[in-house]
Amino acid sequence: MIRGVLFDMDGILLDSERLGRSIFQQACRERGYEVDNDRYAQLLGVTRANCSRLLKEQLGEAFPYDEVYEIYREGLRTHALDGTLPVKKGLQACMDGLKARGIRIALATSTPRQQVELYQQHIPAMKDAFDFMVCGGEARSKPDPDIYLKAAQGLGLTARECAGVEDSLAGIQSISAAGCVRVMIPDLLPCDGRFEGLTDYCLESLEDLCPLVDEINQQGK
Repeated sequence: MIRGVLFDMDGILLDSERLGRSIFQQACRERGYEVDNDRYAQLLGVTRANCSRLLKEQLGEAFPYDEVYEIYREGLRTHALDGTLPVKKGLQACMDGLKARGIRIALATSTPRQQVELYQQHIPAMKDAFDFMVCGGEARSKPDPDIYLKAAQGLGLTARECAGVEDSLAGIQSISAAGCVRVMIPDLLPCDGRFEGLTDYCLESLEDLCPLVDEINQQGK
């Protein structure tokens, strides 16, 4: 029985991953570094500290991660402020549908709370969407299950009563380790062999989530 849904944010609720990747790669290029799409994919769902460590290991200790990250964050912030930060197809209907079904909703994101709250101020579908939030730095980072365990606990539920919704390998590993129903909605990464044994359902979009919850809960009667 699904009583709660725990969402990642970037790539799941916000169609921000391609935009963010472009901003990040351009900032790197201007500083003499090349971060291709495969390397960038390793950063998805990972905390700022771990991204910095990973890139410095690969590109050298001189890699100016903090500078690049601030350009990336400011770029997304600017898009949020001017109303051009895109959301995922079906976001508002999904949130409304879950609430109409009495499903509790939590956010489990590696993005810092200050940035999340900025998005909430400027994206109507996110403003009052969540009953609980766990943000970057408030739990051990994905793929550790801590962020999803805390999100479920914040809803007053067990992880097994919740579906976790993710698009990254680290995120899916986190959901899997937590013991949630594992839902992937692909974004930059396809649902390929990397996710074998880690997902229960692979959906095309948020529009498919409420019907999935209905199906699971009907089976549980």
